[in-house]
Amino acid sequence: GGSADAMSDRDAGGTGVLSAEAAQTSTKLIYTANLTIESKDFDAARTALNEAVSAAGGYMESSDESSYSGMGRSLSLTIRVPQDNYTSFLAAAAQAGNLVDKSEQVQDVTTQYMDIEARLSNLTAQRTRLQELQATAENLSDLLEIESSLSDVQYQLESWQSQLNWYSQQVECSTVYLSLRSEERRVGKECRSRWS
Repeated sequence: GGSADAMSDRDAGGTGVLSAEAAQTSTKLIYTANLTIESKDFDAARTALNEAVSAAGGYMESSDESSYSGMGRSLSLTIRVPQDNYTSFLAAAAQAGNLVDKSEQVQDVTTQYMDIEARLSNLTAQRTRLQELQATAENLSDLLEIESSLSDVQYQLESWQSQLNWYSQQVECSTVYLSLRSEERRVGKECRSRWS
């Protein structure tokens, strides 16, 4: 991905900062969709969905199946697909059965993303300064104070970096919450079992 290049670019010294900053100004959007699909042939629909996920280069994050007497079966899926294939995946998933409901959310996290990058940049500079001070510390009390500050900066760096990684993952892979239900519901079955 591009983030690793940007980081090494930044560490190379002051010159790389601007180019890395400019490279990161692309909009960061998180896509989320909720789909509800019904199908008379539950297993075929499920197979079609699995194939659509594979074709999109995605994966199932979680899957939960339940079945109710006389109510057929239902399947709740959380699917992650690369953002590039998000739209085509939604179209393919809708073909798996009868699309009952669909909603989408788009969250723009560009500002948060750039804010975290700026913090990381400042913290990296702070760490470099502290490391230089550490090398030239005259006495033990100074050294201990510098080391304490260093571990604090390191902790903050790791914390912000993991937040940035989380945003990157959400941006790169869209989330689709999908609910598949069988259409073979109620009607004659309950009556027969009740009166037989």
